[in-house]
Amino acid sequence: MFTKALFPTFINYSVKTLQFNSLGLNCIKVNGVPNIDIVRYAARKGTRAAAIAKKRARKLADQNKPQPIPKYLQRKIKVSAELERKRCIDENWLDSQPIDNVFNMKLYRGKPYPFAEAIQMHRDAHMPAMLNDPSALVYANIELELKLKKKERYIEELSGILNFPHEFQTFKKNRIVVICKSPEDQLLATDAGASYAGSATLVKQILAGSISKEDFDFLVCHPDMLKEVNTLRGILGRKFPNTSNKLLRIDIAEAVKGFMNGVEYNLKRSNSELDFGWVDVPFGRLDMPIEQLEENLKTVLNHVEKQKPPNTQNLLFIIRTLLFCERSKEKFKIAHWEYLPNYPINGIIREEVDEEEPKQEIASAQKE
Repeated sequence: MFTKALFPTFINYSVKTLQFNSLGLNCIKVNGVPNIDIVRYAARKGTRAAAIAKKRARKLADQNKPQPIPKYLQRKIKVSAELERKRCIDENWLDSQPIDNVFNMKLYRGKPYPFAEAIQMHRDAHMPAMLNDPSALVYANIELELKLKKKERYIEELSGILNFPHEFQTFKKNRIVVICKSPEDQLLATDAGASYAGSATLVKQILAGSISKEDFDFLVCHPDMLKEVNTLRGILGRKFPNTSNKLLRIDIAEAVKGFMNGVEYNLKRSNSELDFGWVDVPFGRLDMPIEQLEENLKTVLNHVEKQKPPNTQNLLFIIRTLLFCERSKEKFKIAHWEYLPNYPINGIIREEVDEEEPKQEIASAQKE
């Protein structure tokens, strides 16, 4: 009773068919429920096809999805906080100095310290009683404007190598490979400190892989071997010698000495601001005299300024310069515009207002 009350349409029609056949009536065997129930329960052909198509599309999308990163690896792939850095814009902050020593830093322009004072503060922090590293490397953190003349175009790569007037000990000596025809130049290169020096045989060794790209930092080439070295263009990549990176040289011995003791720097870009980047360049050690450190810093700033792209005269390339050391997190702003010709004070371009225009307006108003 309960089943028939809930499902009255599901009746055994095959039994009724047998009863009609026993009476002598030809009845077609009923194999399913009536047409009313087919309309009620069966899906339409178009709906079914659409569901199948969605299922296939979902499977294809799942196949193209990258594999999920396990949770124990997710922390390792996070972007470093340094690359999330944003530029410091203090154009609209107050130029005046605060009255006392308690003030809101967000309301005042960053104070540029004299170079000697900034170095002395780092020396005090690295004295034996504190960080105990009196000969720590001093770095210049130079913030750069990466905009180009065209809209939404930015500097992609920027690198260089520096030779300082006052040398200092760095972490490593660069490994140099020299390719030249003259045996005398090869001998001078090895005396200057080159790791390898040779001609066509050396080119074949690099092509064969017996000397890997990772075995040297710079490859100096004489112009008379440029045709043979051209076969290494695909292997060397950015290390390929040309006039812009100063690896194509005639003075082989001087080039080897310069690149061995040179300090290389590369551009770092912000992930949040595409038009903002910076370079970190070591220019000396804390125990060096102030005059030598200042001269090395001037060399750094002028070298980086020469990397400014053409047709960007209306933009400042160097925005701000900070000094920091290896183990200390403190960074002190310095007046970099004092070391660069034709740079505005505090690194801000102000629109010049003619004083004659207001006088002319006042005179015209008085006449009226």
